[in-house]
Amino acid sequence: MVAVTISSQYTVQIPKHFRSKLRVGQQVAISIDVHGRLILTPIEQAREILDETFGIWVDRTDIPKGGIKYMDKIRHGHRIKDLARRKK
Repeated sequence: MVAVTISSQYTVQIPKHFRSKLRVGQQVAISIDVHGRLILTPIEQAREILDETFGIWVDRTDIPKGGIKYMDKIRHGHRIKDLARRKK
């Protein structure tokens, strides 16, 4: 783990050993995980992952037409349960 300070402009200095993984001007998505860690994900990496799975379910005859809506409903229920557990 490396500790850095957030400046008054809400910027951070990237330690030298991480700089080889990033480039100036690169766009990154910023998120915070459940443990409060700041996660930087290069946008192109996220796009590559999405492109790999794009259309994976197209023309599948073994999945009912309402299957996507059904899975979204199940996932939504799990997210609500997860939130309830975190608030305790």
